Amino acid sequence: MSKASQEVQASASPKVEAAGDFASTVRGQVQSYVGSRKADVARSVSDVAGAIRASSSGFAEQPHVRAFFDSAAEGVEELSAEISRRTFAELYDEVDAAVRRRPGITFAAAALAGFALFRFLKASRMRPVPRSRAVIPVEVFPVPDL
Repeated sequence: MSKASQEVQASASPKVEAAGDFASTVRGQVQSYVGSRKADVARSVSDVAGAIRASSSGFAEQPHVRAFFDSAAEGVEELSAEISRRTFAELYDEVDAAVRRRPGITFAAAALAGFALFRFLKASRMRPVPRSRAVIPVEVFPVPDL
């Protein structure tokens, strides 16, 4: 090896090490962020199960309906436990496999979610009130003194 190539390699080595350190730091932060978001999702799903279980209390006179709500709450709690137990890579692989098994259902669910999001965003913005239905206070238009 020539002296010039050794100098280039020696000067590049700290840069490569710094880039590797930066990449490992970013990777660690991303894994920490994904872990905390996964915990948040599991907690939210568990809260949904609690809400389902709480809504079943109104059906004390109807045991079949109450049993349906309790069964649904148990299923949602199991989903929450599965989310907590698995890694993000396992969850991603499972979702990917489900999408590949049933692309039609995936497309329909995505279309429904997009439509719901569109309706939510459209409804949340303020719409102008047509002048024919607007209530205009009398003080808005000054009346000239004659």
